[in-house]
Amino acid sequence: MTDSSPWDEWTDAEWVDFAKSWLAELRGDSDAPGSDVGQSVVLMNFTATPEHQWRVILAAVAEAQSDDELGHIAAGPMEHLLGHHGESILSEVERLAERDARFARMLTGVWRYQMPDEVWERVQAIQARVE
Repeated sequence: MTDSSPWDEWTDAEWVDFAKSWLAELRGDSDAPGSDVGQSVVLMNFTATPEHQWRVILAAVAEAQSDDELGHIAAGPMEHLLGHHGESILSEVERLAERDARFARMLTGVWRYQMPDEVWERVQAIQARVE
């Protein structure tokens, strides 16, 4: 028996489409009335690998059309990823925040949520540089 999940089968394009659908739902622009992509994002936070979560975050930041949408990314998938896998992803987060002002701005909406002290201190350092 393998320990795979449905997320393992997705292509890069499907991750981007997932992020776009989530943002459209947040804007109220969803083509599928009654769809609940937001619930799928929550499920993804708990069942997808950190690499898959990272894909959604990057795609969503690239597609976000407002600071409000960046705030949803920060307060959802980004906080979860940092809270559960911060030690393994933080160096990449710091590198990207240095290169991408939009990504860095998104990080200003992150709260501590289960982050170890060292991870939270480094996130706060990024936030202080942006603000």
